[in-house]
Amino acid sequence: MAQLFATDLDGTLLNSSGGISAPNVAALQTALSAGLEVVFVTGRPPRWMAEIGKLTGIHSHAICANGALRLDVATGQVIDAHYIDSDLGLEVVQALRGIDPGISFAVEIANEETPFVIDPQYRPRWETQQVVPRLPVEAMFDSGQVIKLMARPSSGAILDADEFVSAAHAVAANLVDLTHSNIFDVLLEMSPVGVNKGTALALFAAEHGISQSAVAAVGDMPNDVPMISWAGQGAAVANAHESVKAVADVMLPSNDDDAVAAFITQLMGG
Repeated sequence: MAQLFATDLDGTLLNSSGGISAPNVAALQTALSAGLEVVFVTGRPPRWMAEIGKLTGIHSHAICANGALRLDVATGQVIDAHYIDSDLGLEVVQALRGIDPGISFAVEIANEETPFVIDPQYRPRWETQQVVPRLPVEAMFDSGQVIKLMARPSSGAILDADEFVSAAHAVAANLVDLTHSNIFDVLLEMSPVGVNKGTALALFAAEHGISQSAVAAVGDMPNDVPMISWAGQGAAVANAHESVKAVADVMLPSNDDDAVAAFITQLMGG
């Protein structure tokens, strides 16, 4: 019997338009009413989580930045965080420049005042109304609170998302955990070594006295593989990356067909 339900957001709980369907919201509320602990496990930074609480009505904990930070969704308070060491981060930067000299970088920081910093060449995927500070990479780690390092290849680098991660693994796998979360957006995502969605979910479950076998998790992209493979019941949505499907115990409909609701129904014997 599942006691903890963990769900990824983009591409899993959220549909292709970025919204959450009524059946998915209702299923999450049903899970809570039945006594399941519900936790969001996402690559998103803390600054993108307030809207999820409003959309779902769930204001409990979220594991953000691919496992590097745990957040109280209701208050926005950081419960705990794992930071990338400054010297190590710069070593990673140099290693990746060896693959692509024109590579650009950004960092997520556990700081409400300056949560996101990019280098002069970096192209954010989403435009924001806030001015994003641009700094040389060498200054990005000055806060000592970097929870996620991101890198985009230059326009001259002909690499898809999987190839980019593979190339980065060859030079930096011993320095950081590397993954990606979108096959249509070539972006390398890095957290401290040993920190990923799987290790963070395992720690969360242990702190709540929940065994591995009583954890159910669902996701869609390579950054979800560690938690899907660790969970007692791991599920992949129909639109998932093949690496997720390869480790999943359960196959679900797509994120546009209320996959989370379908999984919760299965878990509750419906």
